[in-house]
Amino acid sequence: MELTQDQVIASIPSYLRQFVVKQHYSEYTPEHHATWRYIMRRNVDYLKNVAHEAYLEGLKKTGISIDTVPHINEMNDRLGQIGWRAVVVDGFVPPAAFMEFSEHKILVISADLRNIGNILYTPAPDIVHEAAGHAPIIADPLYAEYLQKFGQYGAKAVFSKLDYDIYEAIRYLSIIKEYPNATEEQIAEAERVLEEKTAANTEPSEAALLSRMHWWTVEYGLVGTPEDFKLYGAGLLSSVGESKACMSPEVKKIPLTVDCVNTNYDITKMQPQLFVARDFQHLLDVLEEFADQMCFRTGGAKSIQRVIGSENVGTCVYSSGIQVSGTFTELMTDEAGHEIYLKTSGPTQLSYTDTELEGHGTDYHADGYSSVVGKLSGTGKAPEDHSDGDLEALGIVAGKHSRLAFASGIVVEGILNHSIRRDGKLLLMQFSDCTVTGPKGETLFAPDWGVYDMCVGERIASVYSGSADKEKFNVYPPKSTKTTIKDEYTPQQLRLFEIYQEIRDLRDSGKVNVAALSSLHAELNIAYPLAWLPRLEILELVNKNLNGSGEMLRTALTAELEALKSHSDQLENVISAGLERLV
Repeated sequence: MELTQDQVIASIPSYLRQFVVKQHYSEYTPEHHATWRYIMRRNVDYLKNVAHEAYLEGLKKTGISIDTVPHINEMNDRLGQIGWRAVVVDGFVPPAAFMEFSEHKILVISADLRNIGNILYTPAPDIVHEAAGHAPIIADPLYAEYLQKFGQYGAKAVFSKLDYDIYEAIRYLSIIKEYPNATEEQIAEAERVLEEKTAANTEPSEAALLSRMHWWTVEYGLVGTPEDFKLYGAGLLSSVGESKACMSPEVKKIPLTVDCVNTNYDITKMQPQLFVARDFQHLLDVLEEFADQMCFRTGGAKSIQRVIGSENVGTCVYSSGIQVSGTFTELMTDEAGHEIYLKTSGPTQLSYTDTELEGHGTDYHADGYSSVVGKLSGTGKAPEDHSDGDLEALGIVAGKHSRLAFASGIVVEGILNHSIRRDGKLLLMQFSDCTVTGPKGETLFAPDWGVYDMCVGERIASVYSGSADKEKFNVYPPKSTKTTIKDEYTPQQLRLFEIYQEIRDLRDSGKVNVAALSSLHAELNIAYPLAWLPRLEILELVNKNLNGSGEMLRTALTAELEALKSHSDQLENVISAGLERLV
């Protein structure tokens, strides 16, 4: 059963829906479909020999047509059979959101298709890159596992405010470079802003490093050996320019290791080096090696400091499992450098297993939160493992004044109102009339501040960006105001689109009408002297004419196309490749 766009959109988390748009299929012009057909026919003809073996079969399995721009409904029908879905977005989405889409096994497809002037390469995400590049390799189960796991880890990576500024700069530059009417001044200013933001990023965040691995694998990855490799990266599978350029010895081929994160990239230029994985299992191994260094796995004071430095909402997970999500601003450590007290400012959420604890949302903890971390003094047992009996033996009883002395020197004194336990672990203890003093006797919490909700845990086991329960505490930035600039077509362009459609109709009829093709050719000569693609499509049909008529038309078209080659390097490239396919 074919899934509709509305059904797929309704099935994804609500906080991701803001980035989703609908594919308005009727907005693809006949020139778009002709551009798609040219790219795909040329790509498949070349890639069948150099791409990973999953590529050709993957096109069929994921609903990618060679002749027309794919419809998202048909893609979802095919992707659903391998456990994935697809949604349409407007250009780039924030990196963390993009990662989470992958974690949910959702392929993000840009609605737009590159204009014919950028047919070889576009810096903007488009449906060629997303559908024809990313989708086919997902048909390989091991690669699909890598992509999903990358999304899972990427969604937890600690990012900075500068990361988001760079994302906005890249997004705008890609939009302006793809816009046919952009001025040189607009492009130069967008490039200047991106260079400025990138230059300021002297200490890349965890998310920035992981994005580099994504670029050198998911986008521009090779598999095999540096001497004998196949292409699998979406940027290579979707670019008729880069897929050939990458074969040059001038493009360095480097064995993939976790050190690839130390190599930055420029999204607007072809790549000077590429990394080669032995196989898709190697991708998983390298990802796991990097993940072992990430804050969500290491936890501890250093990880907390990183999320404080990010100035973004992050989550600290106690060893008990309770999760604190907010903008962390302060951390106290003991002499050994271990975390003993942490603090947030602004809205904060307490959760367990990514579900907000009842009564502990951002409305309740609207002005920040603070809590102790560590062992109780005089006991070798982790605090979260203390039973009610254990606490009673320490004089800690609900409804009575209690005193908790921690090994760090922090003391909590107050009336214990109640406790929260989950899965045999003590998560939280609430006190009224409570005073918390630090190791040096400083006041960390006073009775007139209200009740004290104390998280329980020996240590901070995990730290990551974002909130735990995103449905209740959505921290993704709003959808960018920098949207794709829609083309406004002139009457002359609209007539050219009609010519493309008439050529397609003649091709679909299965009959070669030389008279009709000659008439269209005459109109091209009068009104569209630089329109190379419709000429190439007419020549393709004339060459199929078995009765030999149309020789004059064939000669004229060939001469015109040969003459057009001299207008630019790109025209020489695309026309030469097109003519070679007709031989």
